[in-house]
Amino acid sequence: MTERDLMLTNVPTDLLRTFVTVVDLGSYTRAAEALGRTQPAISLQIRRLEDLLRTRLINTEGRQIRLTDSGVALGPSARQILRLNDDIVAHYAAEALSGWIKVGLPTDFSNAFLLGAITRFAASHPDVRIEVESSLSRDLRKDLAADRVDIAVSIAPTQDEAYLVNTATITPIWAVAESFRWDPKSALPLVRHPDPCEYADRMRNALRGARKSWKTNLVASDVAGIQAAVLAGIGASALTPATLTPGMRVGTAAEEFPPLAPLRIGLFYKHARLSRAGHGLAQWMMQQITLAGQGVPP
Repeated sequence: MTERDLMLTNVPTDLLRTFVTVVDLGSYTRAAEALGRTQPAISLQIRRLEDLLRTRLINTEGRQIRLTDSGVALGPSARQILRLNDDIVAHYAAEALSGWIKVGLPTDFSNAFLLGAITRFAASHPDVRIEVESSLSRDLRKDLAADRVDIAVSIAPTQDEAYLVNTATITPIWAVAESFRWDPKSALPLVRHPDPCEYADRMRNALRGARKSWKTNLVASDVAGIQAAVLAGIGASALTPATLTPGMRVGTAAEEFPPLAPLRIGLFYKHARLSRAGHGLAQWMMQQITLAGQGVPP
């Protein structure tokens, strides 16, 4: 191995931004317009990146582009590098933020907590206008792909989900009413979201692993419905720490509630379509989600 082979290779962020922009916008032509360059210049940058990484990243079929396996694998890392770059730039920028931002929040996560975080951001940036849409995690990722929202917070089943920029790990807790009591020899009554649901899967998997039985007493599509049912003593549910409300408590190991597997909460956006205001909000929301996962009150 030569000394040249041992040298670290730096991947220029402008090449990564070009790659991500082509992916986000779906064509070299639209990427060129967004980045203020010519289409041949965009093609050249992609070839430079492929030469640097010694692999094919994008195949073109007529006007359609398709990522290779290497291109799919590069996506999450490229987005994280660009996010860090943009975080640094935003930290030292003195300009005021302004403009409209459409945000998608999940019904299966802490809407009240996230809305509070967004409200505090809006209060600090009066020229920013924010529109919030609430839906299931899987639908929010589809809305982002179709450009119906600018930013989505969603459960990230895998690390290679499209447009995934950053993640935070949150461990759900068993939420029950203060007066709730359960005989571990009997079936645990559950309150859950409709399937498919990551929270419901975690409850059933945990109970199955502990050889405990269960029954579903109520299914609700929104977190408010889950909270109301838990407070009424109808059953136990898996919630994030931020959604535990007065009148609830955490089901403990001493009561034979089995531990629940962690959740990966993802921040999703298209770099090519996100404004400076959008990036500022995305950065702020991720900070608050991370703190919530650590148990820090909002």
